[in-house]
Amino acid sequence: MRGSVKQKLLIIISALILVSVLAVTVLTYSNYSADLVEQGTQNTQQLLLQLGINVDTYLDELFRLCLSPYYNKRVMEQLETTPTTAAEKLAKRRLIEDYLTEVMTLPRSDILRAHILSDEVYSSSKTRYSADIARDYQQESWYVKALQSNDATFLPAHTETQGKTTLSVFSIVQRINSTRDSGTALGVIRVDANYNGIKTVCDRAGTGEGSALYIVDSAGSEIYRDNRTGTTGILAAVMAELTQHAQETTFTFRYQNADYLVNIQSLHVTDWQIIDIHAMRSLTSAATQARNKAFLLAILCAMLGVLITIPLVKRFLKPIFQITDLMHVVQTGDLTMHASITGHDELAYLAHSFNDMVDQIHGEIEHNNLLTRQVYEARYLEKEAQYAALCNQIKPHFLFNALNTIHLLIKTNRGDEAVQCIDMLATLLRGMVNSDREITLRSEMKIVESYLMLQQKRYASLGFTLPDVSKWENYLLPALTIQPLVENALVHGCEPKRGRTQITLSVAETESELQIIVTDNGMGMNEATMARLRESLCAPTVEPSSGENGVGLVNITRRVKLKFGEPYGLTLTSVTGEGTTVTLHLPLEGGEACTAP
Repeated sequence: MRGSVKQKLLIIISALILVSVLAVTVLTYSNYSADLVEQGTQNTQQLLLQLGINVDTYLDELFRLCLSPYYNKRVMEQLETTPTTAAEKLAKRRLIEDYLTEVMTLPRSDILRAHILSDEVYSSSKTRYSADIARDYQQESWYVKALQSNDATFLPAHTETQGKTTLSVFSIVQRINSTRDSGTALGVIRVDANYNGIKTVCDRAGTGEGSALYIVDSAGSEIYRDNRTGTTGILAAVMAELTQHAQETTFTFRYQNADYLVNIQSLHVTDWQIIDIHAMRSLTSAATQARNKAFLLAILCAMLGVLITIPLVKRFLKPIFQITDLMHVVQTGDLTMHASITGHDELAYLAHSFNDMVDQIHGEIEHNNLLTRQVYEARYLEKEAQYAALCNQIKPHFLFNALNTIHLLIKTNRGDEAVQCIDMLATLLRGMVNSDREITLRSEMKIVESYLMLQQKRYASLGFTLPDVSKWENYLLPALTIQPLVENALVHGCEPKRGRTQITLSVAETESELQIIVTDNGMGMNEATMARLRESLCAPTVEPSSGENGVGLVNITRRVKLKFGEPYGLTLTSVTGEGTTVTLHLPLEGGEACTAP
Protein backbone atom coordinates (compact mmCIF):
# COMPACT_ATOMS: atom_id res chain seq x y z
CA MET A 1 0.00 0.00 0.00
CA ARG A 2 1.75 3.11 -1.23
CA GLY A 3 1.37 6.64 0.10
CA SER A 4 2.10 8.47 3.32
CA VAL A 5 1.00 7.39 6.78
CA LYS A 6 -1.55 10.20 6.78
CA GLN A 7 -3.09 8.98 3.54
CA LYS A 8 -3.16 5.41 4.77
CA LEU A 9 -4.85 6.39 8.04
CA LEU A 10 -7.43 8.48 6.20
CA ILE A 11 -8.15 5.65 3.79
CA ILE A 12 -8.42 3.09 6.60
CA ILE A 13 -10.71 5.30 8.70
CA SER A 14 -12.88 6.15 5.69
CA ALA A 15 -13.03 2.48 4.71
CA LEU A 16 -14.02 1.44 8.24
CA ILE A 17 -16.78 4.06 8.37
CA LEU A 18 -18.02 3.20 4.90
CA VAL A 19 -17.87 -0.58 5.41
CA SER A 20 -19.62 -0.35 8.79
CA VAL A 21 -22.47 1.77 7.46
CA LEU A 22 -22.77 -0.34 4.31
CA ALA A 23 -22.79 -3.56 6.34
CA VAL A 24 -25.56 -2.22 8.58
CA THR A 25 -27.42 -1.00 5.50
CA VAL A 26 -27.17 -4.33 3.71
CA LEU A 27 -28.28 -6.30 6.77
CA THR A 28 -31.13 -3.88 7.41
CA TYR A 29 -32.15 -4.02 3.76
CA SER A 30 -32.09 -7.82 3.80
CA ASN A 31 -34.23 -8.05 6.94
CA TYR A 32 -36.54 -5.26 5.79
CA SER A 33 -36.98 -6.86 2.37
CA ALA A 34 -37.77 -10.23 3.93
CA ASP A 35 -40.31 -8.58 6.23
CA LEU A 36 -41.88 -6.72 3.32
CA VAL A 37 -42.12 -9.88 1.23
CA GLU A 38 -43.63 -11.82 4.12
CA GLN A 39 -46.06 -9.01 4.90
CA GLY A 40 -46.91 -8.64 1.20
CA THR A 41 -47.52 -12.38 0.98
CA GLN A 42 -49.87 -12.32 3.96
CA ASN A 43 -51.73 -9.28 2.66
CA THR A 44 -52.02 -10.85 -0.78
CA GLN A 45 -53.29 -14.12 0.66
CA GLN A 46 -55.94 -12.24 2.65
CA LEU A 47 -56.84 -10.23 -0.43
CA LEU A 48 -57.08 -13.34 -2.59
CA LEU A 49 -59.15 -15.06 0.08
CA GLN A 50 -61.60 -12.16 0.11
CA LEU A 51 -61.56 -12.01 -3.68
CA GLY A 52 -62.24 -15.74 -3.83
CA ILE A 53 -65.21 -15.29 -1.48
CA ASN A 54 -66.54 -12.49 -3.67
CA VAL A 55 -66.15 -14.55 -6.86
CA ASP A 56 -67.73 -17.56 -5.15
CA THR A 57 -70.63 -15.37 -4.06
CA TYR A 58 -71.00 -14.08 -7.59
CA LEU A 59 -70.99 -17.59 -9.02
CA ASP A 60 -73.43 -18.74 -6.32
CA GLU A 61 -75.87 -16.11 -7.56
CA LEU A 62 -75.53 -17.53 -11.05
CA PHE A 63 -76.05 -21.00 -9.66
CA ARG A 64 -79.24 -19.83 -7.91
CA LEU A 65 -80.38 -18.41 -11.22
CA CYS A 66 -79.90 -21.88 -12.70
CA LEU A 67 -82.10 -23.31 -9.95
CA SER A 68 -84.94 -20.82 -10.49
CA PRO A 69 -87.00 -23.21 -12.74
CA TYR A 70 -87.68 -25.37 -9.70
CA TYR A 71 -89.57 -22.42 -8.18
CA ASN A 72 -91.93 -22.12 -11.16
CA LYS A 73 -94.40 -24.96 -11.15
CA ARG A 74 -95.88 -24.23 -14.57
CA VAL A 75 -92.44 -24.28 -16.17
CA MET A 76 -91.56 -27.59 -14.56
CA GLU A 77 -94.89 -29.04 -15.73
CA GLN A 78 -94.27 -27.91 -19.29
CA LEU A 79 -90.76 -29.40 -19.24
CA GLU A 80 -92.21 -32.75 -18.18
CA THR A 81 -94.77 -32.77 -20.98
CA THR A 82 -94.22 -33.59 -24.58
CA PRO A 83 -96.57 -31.52 -26.86
CA THR A 84 -98.07 -33.26 -29.84
CA THR A 85 -99.70 -30.47 -31.74
CA ALA A 86 -98.32 -27.22 -33.07
CA ALA A 87 -100.54 -25.26 -30.69
CA GLU A 88 -99.23 -27.16 -27.69
CA LYS A 89 -95.66 -26.63 -28.86
CA LEU A 90 -96.29 -22.91 -29.27
CA ALA A 91 -97.89 -22.66 -25.87
CA LYS A 92 -94.95 -24.47 -24.28
CA ARG A 93 -92.45 -22.18 -26.02
CA ARG A 94 -94.32 -19.05 -24.96
CA LEU A 95 -94.53 -20.16 -21.36
CA ILE A 96 -90.87 -21.12 -21.04
CA GLU A 97 -89.52 -18.14 -22.96
CA ASP A 98 -91.79 -15.76 -21.02
CA TYR A 99 -90.31 -17.25 -17.86
CA LEU A 100 -86.78 -16.74 -19.21
CA THR A 101 -87.67 -13.17 -20.14
CA GLU A 102 -88.79 -12.56 -16.55
CA VAL A 103 -85.45 -13.98 -15.40
CA MET A 104 -83.60 -11.59 -17.71
CA THR A 105 -85.39 -8.62 -16.14
CA LEU A 106 -83.20 -8.97 -13.07
CA PRO A 107 -81.02 -5.90 -12.47
CA ARG A 108 -77.91 -7.81 -13.52
CA SER A 109 -76.20 -6.22 -16.49
CA ASP A 110 -73.76 -9.10 -16.74
CA ILE A 111 -76.45 -11.67 -17.60
CA LEU A 112 -76.65 -11.75 -21.40
CA ARG A 113 -78.82 -14.77 -22.18
CA ALA A 114 -80.66 -17.66 -20.60
CA HIS A 115 -81.43 -20.96 -22.33
CA ILE A 116 -83.38 -24.06 -21.46
CA LEU A 117 -82.43 -26.97 -23.63
CA SER A 118 -84.98 -29.77 -23.41
CA ASP A 119 -86.88 -31.18 -26.35
CA GLU A 120 -86.08 -27.90 -28.04
CA VAL A 121 -83.95 -24.82 -27.39
CA TYR A 122 -85.81 -22.08 -25.52
CA SER A 123 -83.92 -18.78 -25.22
CA SER A 124 -84.20 -15.22 -24.04
CA SER A 125 -81.53 -12.55 -24.57
CA LYS A 126 -80.88 -8.97 -23.54
CA THR A 127 -79.03 -8.39 -26.76
CA ARG A 128 -80.10 -8.69 -30.35
CA TYR A 129 -77.43 -11.33 -30.80
CA SER A 130 -78.34 -14.89 -29.96
CA ALA A 131 -76.01 -17.59 -28.75
CA ASP A 132 -74.42 -19.78 -31.35
CA ILE A 133 -75.85 -23.12 -30.21
CA ALA A 134 -75.43 -25.96 -32.68
CA ARG A 135 -78.43 -27.94 -33.78
CA ASP A 136 -76.86 -31.15 -32.56
CA TYR A 137 -76.18 -29.61 -29.18
CA GLN A 138 -77.00 -32.97 -27.59
CA GLN A 139 -73.64 -34.15 -28.88
CA GLU A 140 -71.71 -31.24 -27.37
CA SER A 141 -69.36 -32.21 -24.56
CA TRP A 142 -70.63 -29.53 -22.20
CA TYR A 143 -74.20 -30.76 -22.69
CA VAL A 144 -73.28 -34.39 -22.14
CA LYS A 145 -71.22 -33.46 -19.08
CA ALA A 146 -74.02 -31.39 -17.61
CA LEU A 147 -76.52 -34.25 -18.02
CA GLN A 148 -74.15 -36.65 -16.30
CA SER A 149 -73.56 -34.47 -13.22
CA ASN A 150 -75.67 -32.65 -10.68
CA ASP A 151 -72.96 -30.01 -10.32
CA ALA A 152 -72.72 -26.93 -12.46
CA THR A 153 -70.64 -27.14 -15.58
CA PHE A 154 -68.61 -24.17 -16.81
CA LEU A 155 -67.97 -23.47 -20.45
CA PRO A 156 -64.54 -22.01 -21.14
CA ALA A 157 -64.45 -18.30 -21.73
CA HIS A 158 -64.90 -17.27 -25.33
CA THR A 159 -65.28 -14.03 -27.21
CA GLU A 160 -68.34 -12.83 -29.08
CA THR A 161 -68.51 -10.00 -31.60
CA GLN A 162 -71.61 -7.88 -31.31
CA GLY A 163 -71.35 -5.24 -33.97
CA LYS A 164 -68.32 -3.13 -33.12
CA THR A 165 -68.17 -4.54 -29.61
CA THR A 166 -66.26 -7.65 -28.60
CA LEU A 167 -67.39 -9.35 -25.42
CA SER A 168 -65.78 -12.06 -23.39
CA VAL A 169 -68.47 -14.51 -22.36
CA PHE A 170 -68.52 -17.54 -20.10
CA SER A 171 -71.44 -19.92 -19.47
CA ILE A 172 -72.82 -22.00 -16.62
CA VAL A 173 -74.83 -25.11 -17.41
CA GLN A 174 -76.97 -26.93 -14.82
CA ARG A 175 -79.04 -30.10 -15.25
CA ILE A 176 -82.80 -29.82 -14.65
CA ASN A 177 -84.20 -32.87 -12.88
CA SER A 178 -87.81 -33.94 -12.81
CA THR A 179 -89.68 -32.98 -9.63
CA ARG A 180 -91.46 -36.31 -9.81
CA ASP A 181 -88.33 -38.40 -10.28
CA SER A 182 -85.05 -36.72 -9.36
CA GLY A 183 -83.18 -39.31 -11.34
CA THR A 184 -84.80 -38.21 -14.58
CA ALA A 185 -83.22 -35.32 -16.47
CA LEU A 186 -85.65 -32.99 -18.22
CA GLY A 187 -82.87 -30.97 -19.88
CA VAL A 188 -80.36 -28.28 -18.90
CA ILE A 189 -80.45 -24.59 -18.20
CA ARG A 190 -77.60 -22.49 -19.58
CA VAL A 191 -76.82 -18.93 -18.52
CA ASP A 192 -74.42 -16.80 -20.59
CA ALA A 193 -72.74 -14.12 -18.49
CA ASN A 194 -70.68 -11.18 -19.56
CA TYR A 195 -67.06 -11.11 -18.44
CA ASN A 196 -67.71 -7.65 -16.95
CA GLY A 197 -69.44 -9.19 -13.97
CA ILE A 198 -66.31 -10.99 -12.80
CA LYS A 199 -64.18 -8.06 -13.96
CA THR A 200 -66.10 -5.72 -11.70
CA VAL A 201 -65.55 -8.02 -8.74
CA CYS A 202 -61.84 -8.52 -9.52
CA ASP A 203 -61.14 -4.87 -10.32
CA ARG A 204 -61.96 -4.06 -6.72
CA ALA A 205 -58.80 -5.92 -5.74
CA GLY A 206 -56.83 -2.95 -7.11
CA THR A 207 -53.95 -4.53 -8.99
CA GLY A 208 -50.96 -2.19 -8.72
CA GLU A 209 -47.93 -1.53 -10.89
CA GLY A 210 -45.56 -4.49 -11.18
CA SER A 211 -48.30 -7.04 -10.42
CA ALA A 212 -50.83 -9.14 -12.29
CA LEU A 213 -54.11 -10.87 -11.42
CA TYR A 214 -55.50 -13.80 -13.37
CA ILE A 215 -58.48 -16.16 -13.04
CA VAL A 216 -58.06 -19.36 -15.02
CA ASP A 217 -60.11 -22.51 -15.32
CA SER A 218 -58.84 -26.07 -15.12
CA ALA A 219 -57.97 -26.02 -18.82
CA GLY A 220 -55.76 -22.99 -18.34
CA SER A 221 -58.12 -20.66 -20.18
CA GLU A 222 -58.24 -17.07 -18.95
CA ILE A 223 -61.43 -15.94 -17.22
CA TYR A 224 -59.95 -12.67 -16.05
CA ARG A 225 -56.67 -10.86 -16.71
CA ASP A 226 -55.11 -7.66 -15.39
CA ASN A 227 -51.40 -7.64 -16.20
CA ARG A 228 -49.39 -4.61 -15.09
CA THR A 229 -45.98 -6.29 -14.90
CA GLY A 230 -44.91 -4.95 -18.28
CA THR A 231 -44.05 -8.46 -19.54
CA THR A 232 -45.95 -10.75 -21.86
CA GLY A 233 -46.26 -14.48 -21.55
CA ILE A 234 -45.91 -14.41 -17.78
CA LEU A 235 -49.08 -16.48 -17.24
CA ALA A 236 -47.70 -19.28 -19.39
CA ALA A 237 -44.49 -19.20 -17.34
CA VAL A 238 -46.51 -19.40 -14.11
CA MET A 239 -48.59 -22.30 -15.41
CA ALA A 240 -45.38 -24.14 -16.27
CA GLU A 241 -44.08 -23.51 -12.74
CA LEU A 242 -47.31 -24.86 -11.21
CA THR A 243 -46.29 -28.38 -12.14
CA GLN A 244 -43.29 -28.02 -9.79
CA HIS A 245 -45.26 -26.26 -7.02
CA ALA A 246 -48.54 -28.22 -7.20
CA GLN A 247 -48.96 -28.39 -3.41
CA GLU A 248 -47.90 -24.80 -2.71
CA THR A 249 -50.05 -21.70 -2.55
CA THR A 250 -47.06 -19.35 -2.55
CA PHE A 251 -43.77 -19.60 -4.41
CA THR A 252 -41.23 -17.45 -6.21
CA PHE A 253 -39.77 -17.87 -9.67
CA ARG A 254 -37.56 -15.99 -12.10
CA TYR A 255 -38.73 -14.80 -15.48
CA GLN A 256 -36.88 -12.55 -17.94
CA ASN A 257 -34.17 -11.68 -15.38
CA ALA A 258 -36.72 -10.63 -12.76
CA ASP A 259 -38.02 -12.35 -9.63
CA TYR A 260 -41.75 -12.75 -9.01
CA LEU A 261 -43.87 -13.81 -6.04
CA VAL A 262 -46.90 -15.95 -6.94
CA ASN A 263 -49.94 -16.50 -4.70
CA ILE A 264 -52.72 -18.94 -5.68
CA GLN A 265 -56.29 -19.15 -4.36
CA SER A 266 -58.68 -21.92 -5.48
CA LEU A 267 -62.42 -21.23 -5.65
CA HIS A 268 -64.81 -23.50 -3.78
CA VAL A 269 -67.74 -23.61 -6.18
CA THR A 270 -65.70 -24.27 -9.31
CA ASP A 271 -62.33 -25.46 -10.50
CA TRP A 272 -61.18 -21.91 -11.17
CA GLN A 273 -57.98 -20.53 -9.63
CA ILE A 274 -57.08 -16.96 -8.80
CA ILE A 275 -53.39 -16.29 -9.52
CA ASP A 276 -51.75 -13.17 -8.14
CA ILE A 277 -48.27 -12.26 -9.45
CA HIS A 278 -46.12 -9.59 -7.82
CA ALA A 279 -42.72 -8.41 -9.03
CA MET A 280 -40.27 -8.62 -6.16
CA ARG A 281 -38.89 -5.21 -7.10
CA SER A 282 -42.31 -3.66 -6.46
CA LEU A 283 -42.65 -5.45 -3.12
CA THR A 284 -39.19 -4.33 -2.02
CA SER A 285 -39.30 -0.87 -3.60
CA ALA A 286 -39.60 0.78 -0.20
CA ALA A 287 -36.67 -1.22 1.11
CA THR A 288 -34.66 -0.40 -2.02
CA GLN A 289 -35.31 3.31 -1.57
CA ALA A 290 -34.31 3.04 2.09
CA ARG A 291 -31.17 1.13 1.08
CA ASN A 292 -30.21 3.74 -1.52
CA LYS A 293 -30.72 6.50 1.00
CA ALA A 294 -28.60 4.56 3.49
CA PHE A 295 -25.85 4.12 0.87
CA LEU A 296 -25.89 7.85 0.21
CA LEU A 297 -25.82 8.47 3.95
CA ALA A 298 -22.87 6.08 4.27
CA ILE A 299 -20.91 7.99 1.64
CA LEU A 300 -21.75 11.31 3.28
CA CYS A 301 -20.73 9.92 6.69
CA ALA A 302 -17.44 8.68 5.24
CA MET A 303 -16.76 12.07 3.68
CA LEU A 304 -17.65 13.83 6.91
CA GLY A 305 -15.45 11.43 8.82
CA VAL A 306 -12.55 12.19 6.48
CA LEU A 307 -13.05 15.95 6.84
CA ILE A 308 -13.07 15.62 10.63
CA THR A 309 -10.17 13.16 10.64
CA ILE A 310 -7.80 15.23 8.46
CA PRO A 311 -6.97 17.89 11.10
CA LEU A 312 -6.89 15.26 13.84
CA VAL A 313 -4.47 13.08 11.88
CA LYS A 314 -2.29 16.08 11.03
CA ARG A 315 -2.15 17.09 14.69
CA PHE A 316 -1.52 13.54 15.88
CA LEU A 317 1.16 12.75 13.29
CA LYS A 318 2.92 16.13 13.42
CA PRO A 319 5.92 14.71 15.36
CA ILE A 320 6.30 11.92 12.78
CA PHE A 321 6.20 14.43 9.92
CA GLN A 322 8.87 16.49 11.68
CA ILE A 323 11.11 13.44 12.12
CA THR A 324 10.54 12.50 8.46
CA ASP A 325 11.65 15.97 7.32
CA LEU A 326 14.71 15.77 9.56
CA MET A 327 15.59 12.37 8.11
CA HIS A 328 15.65 13.89 4.63
CA VAL A 329 18.05 16.55 5.93
CA VAL A 330 20.21 13.92 7.63
CA GLN A 331 20.39 11.97 4.35
CA THR A 332 22.13 14.97 2.80
CA GLY A 333 24.93 14.61 5.37
CA ASP A 334 23.87 17.17 8.00
CA LEU A 335 24.07 15.24 11.28
CA THR A 336 23.56 18.28 13.50
CA MET A 337 19.75 18.21 13.22
CA HIS A 338 17.69 17.09 16.23
CA ALA A 339 13.97 16.54 16.71
CA SER A 340 12.07 18.42 19.38
CA ILE A 341 10.71 16.19 22.16
CA THR A 342 7.26 16.95 23.60
CA GLY A 343 5.20 14.72 25.86
CA HIS A 344 5.93 11.27 27.16
CA ASP A 345 4.21 8.98 24.70
CA GLU A 346 5.55 6.65 22.01
CA LEU A 347 6.08 9.53 19.58
CA ALA A 348 8.27 11.31 22.13
CA TYR A 349 10.24 8.09 22.56
CA LEU A 350 10.61 7.90 18.77
CA ALA A 351 11.98 11.47 18.63
CA HIS A 352 14.41 10.73 21.49
CA SER A 353 15.59 7.56 19.73
CA PHE A 354 16.05 9.51 16.47
CA ASN A 355 18.27 12.05 18.22
CA ASP A 356 20.33 9.27 19.81
CA MET A 357 20.69 7.55 16.46
CA VAL A 358 21.87 10.74 14.73
CA ASP A 359 24.42 11.39 17.51
CA GLN A 360 25.67 7.81 17.32
CA ILE A 361 25.98 7.94 13.52
CA HIS A 362 27.83 11.24 13.75
CA GLY A 363 30.25 9.76 16.28
CA GLU A 364 30.78 6.63 14.20
CA ILE A 365 31.45 8.67 11.06
CA GLU A 366 34.01 10.84 12.89
CA HIS A 367 35.69 7.72 14.24
CA ASN A 368 35.68 6.04 10.80
CA ASN A 369 37.14 9.17 9.20
CA LEU A 370 39.98 9.13 11.73
CA LEU A 371 40.66 5.44 11.11
CA THR A 372 40.52 6.01 7.33
CA ARG A 373 43.13 8.78 7.55
CA GLN A 374 45.33 6.59 9.69
CA VAL A 375 45.02 3.64 7.30
CA TYR A 376 45.67 5.89 4.29
CA GLU A 377 48.80 7.32 5.86
CA ALA A 378 50.04 3.86 6.83
CA ARG A 379 49.46 2.49 3.32
CA TYR A 380 51.15 5.53 1.75
CA LEU A 381 54.21 5.12 3.95
CA GLU A 382 54.19 1.39 3.19
CA LYS A 383 54.18 2.05 -0.57
CA GLU A 384 56.99 4.58 -0.29
CA ALA A 385 59.07 2.09 1.72
CA GLN A 386 58.33 -0.67 -0.81
CA TYR A 387 59.29 1.58 -3.73
CA ALA A 388 62.56 2.60 -2.05
CA ALA A 389 63.40 -1.04 -1.30
CA LEU A 390 62.81 -2.07 -4.94
CA CYS A 391 65.04 0.74 -6.21
CA ASN A 392 67.81 -0.17 -3.75
CA GLN A 393 67.73 -3.77 -4.95
CA ILE A 394 68.15 -2.66 -8.58
CA LYS A 395 71.26 -0.46 -7.99
CA PRO A 396 73.79 -3.18 -6.95
CA HIS A 397 72.50 -5.42 -9.73
CA PHE A 398 73.37 -2.88 -12.45
CA LEU A 399 76.68 -2.02 -10.87
CA PHE A 400 77.81 -5.65 -10.66
CA ASN A 401 77.06 -6.34 -14.34
CA ALA A 402 78.76 -3.14 -15.57
CA LEU A 403 81.96 -3.69 -13.53
CA ASN A 404 82.09 -7.26 -14.67
CA THR A 405 82.09 -6.08 -18.32
CA ILE A 406 84.84 -3.49 -17.70
CA HIS A 407 86.89 -6.09 -15.87
CA LEU A 408 86.73 -8.39 -18.87
CA LEU A 409 87.80 -5.62 -21.25
CA ILE A 410 90.80 -4.69 -19.10
CA LYS A 411 91.85 -8.35 -18.82
CA THR A 412 91.79 -8.61 -22.62
CA ASN A 413 93.93 -5.46 -23.00
CA ARG A 414 91.13 -3.47 -24.63
CA GLY A 415 91.81 -0.23 -22.77
CA ASP A 416 90.11 2.18 -25.16
CA GLU A 417 86.96 0.15 -25.06
CA ALA A 418 87.26 -0.03 -21.29
CA VAL A 419 87.37 3.78 -21.18
CA GLN A 420 84.24 3.92 -23.32
CA CYS A 421 82.64 1.45 -21.00
CA ILE A 422 83.55 3.61 -18.04
CA ASP A 423 81.77 6.55 -19.73
CA MET A 424 78.77 4.34 -20.34
CA LEU A 425 78.96 3.16 -16.72
CA ALA A 426 79.00 6.77 -15.61
CA THR A 427 75.75 7.27 -17.50
CA LEU A 428 74.31 4.19 -15.78
CA LEU A 429 75.49 5.41 -12.39
CA ARG A 430 73.85 8.78 -12.92
CA GLY A 431 70.64 6.90 -13.66
CA MET A 432 71.06 4.79 -10.53
CA VAL A 433 71.57 7.90 -8.42
CA ASN A 434 68.13 9.08 -9.63
CA SER A 435 66.54 5.61 -9.54
CA ASP A 436 64.09 6.72 -6.86
CA ARG A 437 62.99 9.66 -8.98
CA GLU A 438 61.25 10.23 -12.27
CA ILE A 439 63.19 10.95 -15.44
CA THR A 440 62.20 11.64 -19.02
CA LEU A 441 61.67 8.86 -21.54
CA ARG A 442 64.56 10.31 -23.54
CA SER A 443 66.93 10.01 -20.55
CA GLU A 444 65.71 6.46 -19.90
CA MET A 445 66.44 5.52 -23.51
CA LYS A 446 69.97 7.01 -23.09
CA ILE A 447 70.54 4.66 -20.15
CA VAL A 448 69.24 1.72 -22.21
CA GLU A 449 71.58 2.66 -25.10
CA SER A 450 74.58 2.89 -22.72
CA TYR A 451 73.69 -0.49 -21.23
CA LEU A 452 73.33 -2.22 -24.63
CA MET A 453 76.54 -0.69 -25.98
CA LEU A 454 78.31 -1.82 -22.81
CA GLN A 455 76.92 -5.34 -23.27
CA GLN A 456 77.99 -5.44 -26.93
CA LYS A 457 81.55 -5.35 -25.64
CA ARG A 458 80.85 -8.70 -24.03
CA TYR A 459 78.60 -10.22 -26.71
CA ALA A 460 79.75 -9.50 -30.23
CA SER A 461 76.72 -11.33 -31.65
CA LEU A 462 74.30 -8.92 -29.95
CA GLY A 463 72.41 -6.40 -32.04
CA PHE A 464 69.79 -3.90 -30.98
CA THR A 465 67.38 -1.32 -32.39
CA LEU A 466 66.14 1.72 -30.40
CA PRO A 467 63.06 3.82 -31.28
CA ASP A 468 62.81 7.55 -31.92
CA VAL A 469 61.24 9.01 -28.78
CA SER A 470 61.34 12.68 -29.75
CA LYS A 471 57.53 12.72 -29.70
CA TRP A 472 57.54 11.67 -26.03
CA GLU A 473 60.91 13.13 -24.96
CA ASN A 474 59.33 14.98 -22.00
CA TYR A 475 57.28 11.96 -20.82
CA LEU A 476 58.14 11.24 -17.15
CA LEU A 477 58.47 7.73 -15.75
CA PRO A 478 60.38 6.08 -12.87
CA ALA A 479 64.11 5.78 -13.60
CA LEU A 480 65.49 2.36 -14.61
CA THR A 481 62.05 1.10 -15.74
CA ILE A 482 62.95 0.03 -19.29
CA GLN A 483 66.64 -0.89 -18.74
CA PRO A 484 65.84 -3.93 -16.55
CA LEU A 485 63.51 -5.22 -19.29
CA VAL A 486 66.34 -5.04 -21.81
CA GLU A 487 68.70 -6.66 -19.30
CA ASN A 488 66.20 -9.45 -18.73
CA ALA A 489 65.88 -10.04 -22.49
CA LEU A 490 69.65 -10.20 -22.80
CA VAL A 491 70.39 -12.43 -19.83
CA HIS A 492 67.49 -14.88 -20.12
CA GLY A 493 66.79 -14.73 -23.85
CA CYS A 494 69.82 -13.84 -25.97
CA GLU A 495 72.77 -14.91 -23.79
CA PRO A 496 71.92 -18.65 -23.74
CA LYS A 497 71.34 -18.69 -27.50
CA ARG A 498 74.09 -19.37 -29.98
CA GLY A 499 74.42 -17.23 -33.05
CA ARG A 500 73.20 -13.78 -33.85
CA THR A 501 70.73 -12.26 -31.38
CA GLN A 502 68.62 -9.12 -31.68
CA ILE A 503 66.83 -6.89 -29.16
CA THR A 504 64.30 -4.42 -30.57
CA LEU A 505 62.54 -1.61 -28.66
CA SER A 506 59.46 0.19 -30.00
CA VAL A 507 56.94 2.72 -28.67
CA ALA A 508 53.18 2.65 -29.46
CA GLU A 509 50.36 4.90 -28.34
CA THR A 510 46.70 3.76 -28.09
CA GLU A 511 43.57 5.62 -27.04
CA SER A 512 44.08 4.75 -23.37
CA GLU A 513 47.79 4.05 -22.78
CA LEU A 514 51.42 4.28 -23.89
CA GLN A 515 53.13 0.97 -24.70
CA ILE A 516 56.88 0.32 -24.68
CA ILE A 517 57.61 -3.03 -26.35
CA VAL A 518 60.84 -5.02 -25.87
CA THR A 519 61.27 -7.92 -28.30
CA ASP A 520 64.11 -10.47 -28.52
CA ASN A 521 64.80 -13.49 -30.67
CA GLY A 522 66.24 -15.47 -27.81
CA MET A 523 65.42 -18.85 -26.34
CA GLY A 524 61.86 -18.00 -25.35
CA MET A 525 59.93 -19.80 -22.61
CA ASN A 526 57.77 -22.85 -22.44
CA GLU A 527 54.16 -22.68 -21.30
CA ALA A 528 54.87 -23.82 -17.73
CA THR A 529 57.60 -21.17 -17.18
CA MET A 530 55.48 -18.46 -18.73
CA ALA A 531 52.48 -19.43 -16.57
CA ARG A 532 54.60 -19.20 -13.38
CA LEU A 533 55.98 -15.84 -14.45
CA ARG A 534 52.52 -14.45 -15.23
CA GLU A 535 51.32 -15.66 -11.85
CA SER A 536 54.24 -13.85 -10.20
CA LEU A 537 53.43 -10.66 -12.11
CA CYS A 538 49.79 -10.78 -10.93
CA ALA A 539 50.62 -11.73 -7.31
CA PRO A 540 49.71 -9.00 -4.73
CA THR A 541 52.95 -9.49 -2.74
CA VAL A 542 55.16 -6.46 -2.19
CA GLU A 543 58.33 -8.51 -1.90
CA PRO A 544 60.41 -8.86 -5.11
CA SER A 545 60.85 -12.30 -6.49
CA SER A 546 64.18 -14.02 -5.90
CA GLY A 547 63.60 -16.90 -8.27
CA GLU A 548 64.65 -17.51 -11.83
CA ASN A 549 64.46 -13.93 -13.06
CA GLY A 550 65.88 -12.26 -9.93
CA VAL A 551 64.96 -8.61 -9.64
CA GLY A 552 63.77 -8.36 -13.29
CA LEU A 553 60.18 -8.38 -14.46
CA VAL A 554 58.46 -8.76 -11.07
CA ASN A 555 60.26 -5.71 -9.63
CA ILE A 556 59.37 -3.58 -12.66
CA THR A 557 55.71 -4.62 -12.41
CA ARG A 558 55.55 -3.72 -8.72
CA ARG A 559 57.22 -0.33 -9.28
CA VAL A 560 54.83 0.59 -12.10
CA LYS A 561 51.72 -0.51 -10.17
CA LEU A 562 52.83 1.35 -7.06
CA LYS A 563 53.47 4.48 -9.10
CA PHE A 564 50.62 4.51 -11.61
CA GLY A 565 48.01 2.08 -10.30
CA GLU A 566 46.70 -1.45 -10.89
CA PRO A 567 45.61 -1.05 -14.55
CA TYR A 568 49.24 -0.66 -15.65
CA GLY A 569 52.29 -3.00 -15.59
CA LEU A 570 53.74 -5.73 -17.78
CA THR A 571 52.33 -8.31 -20.16
CA LEU A 572 54.36 -10.87 -22.07
CA THR A 573 54.19 -13.44 -24.83
CA SER A 574 56.82 -16.04 -25.66
CA VAL A 575 57.42 -18.89 -28.09
CA THR A 576 60.07 -21.51 -27.27
CA GLY A 577 63.09 -21.17 -29.57
CA GLU A 578 61.72 -18.00 -31.25
CA GLY A 579 61.87 -15.31 -28.61
CA THR A 580 59.92 -13.23 -26.08
CA THR A 581 57.99 -9.97 -26.26
CA VAL A 582 57.46 -7.88 -23.09
CA THR A 583 55.05 -4.91 -23.21
CA LEU A 584 55.21 -2.14 -20.61
CA HIS A 585 51.81 -0.45 -20.20
CA LEU A 586 51.93 3.17 -18.99
CA PRO A 587 49.36 5.99 -18.80
CA LEU A 588 49.20 8.43 -21.69
CA GLU A 589 50.56 11.19 -19.48
CA GLY A 590 53.38 10.33 -17.09
CA GLY A 591 54.68 12.15 -14.06
CA GLU A 592 53.14 13.06 -10.75
CA ALA A 593 49.72 13.78 -12.25
CA CYS A 594 49.23 10.06 -12.86
CA THR A 595 50.93 8.78 -9.74
CA ALA A 596 48.76 6.40 -7.72
CA PRO A 597 48.37 7.15 -4.02
